[in-house]
Amino acid sequence: MLEILKNREKETLLAYLQFQRASGLLAHVEEVTIDMWGAYADAVRMVFGSQVRITIDRFHVMKGFQEQLDAARRQLQKSLPEEAGKALKGMRYLFLKNRETLTEQEREELAEIKKLFPELGRLHDLREAFRRVFEIRKRSTRAGEHRLRAWIAEARNLGIKSLNTFCHTLETWMSSIVNYFVNRASNGQTEGFNHKLRVVLWRSFGMPSFEHFRLRILDACGKHSIQRSP
Repeated sequence: MLEILKNREKETLLAYLQFQRASGLLAHVEEVTIDMWGAYADAVRMVFGSQVRITIDRFHVMKGFQEQLDAARRQLQKSLPEEAGKALKGMRYLFLKNRETLTEQEREELAEIKKLFPELGRLHDLREAFRRVFEIRKRSTRAGEHRLRAWIAEARNLGIKSLNTFCHTLETWMSSIVNYFVNRASNGQTEGFNHKLRVVLWRSFGMPSFEHFRLRILDACGKHSIQRSP
């Protein structure tokens, strides 16, 4: 870990990136992996220009999809007769678990649900199709974009508001999402740091001083030659 910033506002990010680029620490950055927060992308473009590739982290794409998928499932279930809704109660996990992690019994239950409720079946098939877009190892950015746009067209055919919202997000961030297929860059290590960060806060019962918190985290996760940011 290089630094902890007080907030994620664009001005704060710009000040840090400009200072560290000028100092040489970030002078040779080739790729920046971020989530879908506009200020991150704006700050990176303003400091590094087009020479740096901006990649949306796959984890955050899938997280956003899971949230909208669950909302779509709820919307479909509400449109079913009351008895059918009761029969599906407690089945949420079947739609959110990856197919390879399902037990044999769970696969049988899922197959029965898909048979009884075709729209829910289509929704689950869309989920698996979306995962496969990112699972194929040798996929170019061009091929990835082509497959994602085909998926978007199929998803919109369901006419579900939450899925349409996610499709709009994909289209907005498309160029940065498909950059994932260049190096398959991930923010997995950053998420690990975030978990450790929360553990430190939990063990400390909170920490009102940001500077004390920053130093504690950099000592635990970063370089020991701590430098004050601008």
